[in-house]
Amino acid sequence: MNVSPREGVGLAALTTLGVGGPARWFLTAATADDVREAYTWCRDRGVSVHLLGGGSNVVVADGGIDALVLRVAIKG
Repeated sequence: MNVSPREGVGLAALTTLGVGGPARWFLTAATADDVREAYTWCRDRGVSVHLLGGGSNVVVADGGIDALVLRVAIKG
């Protein structure tokens, strides 16, 4: 994976409540290596990381999240 987060991704569609603002940066990790690369990307830039799994029991503020939201989509 060549880490290339997208900016301004809406999070409402990724939560079961369907509410909330955008992530400053967003990336989906399909492997453990993807997760490591995302953490390195954040560390190198001084950016916080927030993990998102299935999106249940998650409430995102309308103002969004000023961090990299890392959606962990590792199967198995």
